[in-house]
Amino acid sequence: MQRLMAALSVLAFSTTAWAQAESAQVVSQLSFDRPNHSAGATLRISGPDGLRHEQHFAAGEAIDITTRLSSGQVLVDGHYRWELLLAPQLSQEQQQWADQRKQGTQYAKPSAWPERVAQQSGAFTVLDGAFVDKLFEESLSRVDNPDGEFNTAADASQIPNPQPRQVIAEDLIVQGSTCVGIDCANGESFGFDTLRLKENNLRIHFDDTSASASFPGNDWQLVANDTDNGGLNRFTIRDSTAGRDLFTIEAGGVANALYVDDGNHVGIGTNTPVTSLHAADGNTPTVRLDQNGTDGFTPQIWDLAGNEAGFFVRNTTSGSTLPFRVLAGSAPTNSLVIDASGDIAMGPANASAALHIQRNSSFTDPWLLLAQPDDGNANTDERLVEVDANGNLFVGGTITQLSSRFSKENLIQVASQDILGKLSQLPIWTWNYLHSQDSDRHIGPVAEDFYRQFGFGTSERSVAPADMAGVALAATQALQQEIAQRDAKIATLESRLARLEALLMAQQESNGDAQ
Repeated sequence: MQRLMAALSVLAFSTTAWAQAESAQVVSQLSFDRPNHSAGATLRISGPDGLRHEQHFAAGEAIDITTRLSSGQVLVDGHYRWELLLAPQLSQEQQQWADQRKQGTQYAKPSAWPERVAQQSGAFTVLDGAFVDKLFEESLSRVDNPDGEFNTAADASQIPNPQPRQVIAEDLIVQGSTCVGIDCANGESFGFDTLRLKENNLRIHFDDTSASASFPGNDWQLVANDTDNGGLNRFTIRDSTAGRDLFTIEAGGVANALYVDDGNHVGIGTNTPVTSLHAADGNTPTVRLDQNGTDGFTPQIWDLAGNEAGFFVRNTTSGSTLPFRVLAGSAPTNSLVIDASGDIAMGPANASAALHIQRNSSFTDPWLLLAQPDDGNANTDERLVEVDANGNLFVGGTITQLSSRFSKENLIQVASQDILGKLSQLPIWTWNYLHSQDSDRHIGPVAEDFYRQFGFGTSERSVAPADMAGVALAATQALQQEIAQRDAKIATLESRLARLEALLMAQQESNGDAQ
């Protein structure tokens, strides 16, 4: 939640904070603590003019930065926020499992997995090209102190004429307003304030003294602004027992950065939310899914966003590509439906097949098109496969059907002569489909005649190309057999004729000699 609120806020570099920073000490380098059990680290920095910087550090590498970042960008004067993400150390076996999950072969995290390294975050200020030293202490002021400022906030004994502490053992009722803090003035003007806290380091601490293990005893704190030099102007709810800031609002944020209405609707950037979560922004509202590496898995960032061009999923880690888009416009209902069994419908509300596509009767575009990019050559066709609006199939190569002996059963040798006889009785037509133009003519039998003659396939309304090819092959075999028989008969007749011609020639020669 802290990161969500920080992302929704605009950091304000107030005049007061700047005046305090001007008297501060500065340093040339910032160093960040690295726990001993951490591996790689990622430092993220955000700041003025929309700056977003991310820098990675190897295991064991010191985490230091100067005002000139690794990207070459120079940090200008102003307030900055930082976040340090640390990956846990993984064994070789654990790293192998993480690699398998990246490939999509593993999902649930094993029970024996290193604990997440605590995330670190904070702020710093750059002044005159250097970092403001966070260790510089602010003077403790008192508006009605005639002698000026105190030396430090830590030395309460320097308050003039300190009053003895009071312990009130009974209920305390204050019917007026109350001011608490060393800067409260005599004659304080409260306006409508019932309770006012007034000094330069404001905290409200909830110290639960429950001693029994069965009772909750966590301590909490409300924090107003950082005490560090160059820190943030912020309001924070802190888990004091765990030492974690759970919820933070920075000063200068936009109006209605977070709004919960009486209908249990949450608005981000709007005070009129209409859904359970309503995010509003003037330019491309976006939700980021950030696997940040703190569990030892490969970092990956996805964005879900939408604008006047459409809705899209952005792979921010891999060059901000857009692998999925829904363009703005009037796309019909049920343009894409995935049912409980994994079937996909495109058009109908329910899928009747693994992929079920349906369009109205006025649809004229191809139903399916697989194509290469246009090469600019008018003599080439980039289509690989196309199913047009009339159901015609175009293939930019060959069609190969499975026909292996090992994929078939119930093999029965056909009688080629019988096939040839039936084929001779099959009407052959030229025709065109009802939904095509009259000029788009074809030749062949109708399915009803083919089914009645041969009985192949599962329906009398369709014909499988393989069945037509099989009939043609069987008929060809029968014709080949008939041709072979006729050739043999012709050869026999030619042999007899040759013998007769030889006898006739011999007889003629004999008659000539006799004369």
